[in-house]
Amino acid sequence: MKFLQKLIIDKITHYRKISLFFHEIPDFDALGSCFALKRFIKDKFPEKEVHIIGLDILDETFSKGFFEFNLTHVNNDFIRESLGIILDVANENRIWTTRHRFCKELIRIDHHPQIESIAQIEWIDSESPATCEMVGMLLYEWDSKIINSNTAMYLYAGILTDTARFLYPSTRPETLELCSRLIATNFDRQKLNDILYLRSLKQTTFESRIMTLLKFDKSLGFGYAILPKNIFNKYNIQLRMSMVHVFNNIEGLNAWMTIYYDDSVHKWRGSIRSRTIQINTVAEKYHGGGHKLAAGFTLDNYSQARKIINDMKKMLKEQINNMEQG
Repeated sequence: MKFLQKLIIDKITHYRKISLFFHEIPDFDALGSCFALKRFIKDKFPEKEVHIIGLDILDETFSKGFFEFNLTHVNNDFIRESLGIILDVANENRIWTTRHRFCKELIRIDHHPQIESIAQIEWIDSESPATCEMVGMLLYEWDSKIINSNTAMYLYAGILTDTARFLYPSTRPETLELCSRLIATNFDRQKLNDILYLRSLKQTTFESRIMTLLKFDKSLGFGYAILPKNIFNKYNIQLRMSMVHVFNNIEGLNAWMTIYYDDSVHKWRGSIRSRTIQINTVAEKYHGGGHKLAAGFTLDNYSQARKIINDMKKMLKEQINNMEQG
């Protein structure tokens, strides 16, 4: 890891122009790692040009009032002269804008299980709970004096959300040690928590409606919901997402899944979560993937919804049978 960190530091130091890339439907880990790395590089090297590519065509709702989107379009001429750094992306086809292919060289920093090679330099740590943790370790190894409260807040937000407030088993001692250092920069944690977790009455009503859609197979410990195509419009919800988190804390659910229509790409998408059973192998069959206990997928058409539900049930039955025989 130290060798890869040194390679990354050397490459960033060498290039005057740097392009940062994140995955489609970005979360706080993807955007947080981009914004933190950009802030650090600009603070350490004011002469460098650093751009997060694709913010100008990303829906403002993804900023959550936390990230300051620069809506200026970055042209391909800049990207062709730049070092590209891809953050928090497991599949190349999920890179927002796909303009990474114009870069002179590519680096990838990611915490998903590696399923393909994308860049010349790849630092992949599937044991890490968040890409923000990896970026934080890189920056503290590089120059801890440059990490200010804004950089720390971006990193902390990505770690906090990707660990579900440190509840997921992927949280490790190194995670909490790093967060302790980030908190010591004295950013406003109350403000961050309000941004992340306060919900409007409209959102709460919407989530209550999602709860009523749950189909629960108690014998398998499996639950799923297919969201009606117009449900986001009906409740005036701007941000289209899987809403799988609504089912996170239901007793008896060992694995759960949601399927929804993303009208921004005119496709049915979904997410799967699990407490202990590996589920990313199912997602990989449907243009997806991710972590062992958290994965996403995209369907070719609506008829595949029943297929992936049946695949999940079949897999869970096999798991139960294996446990009984073992």
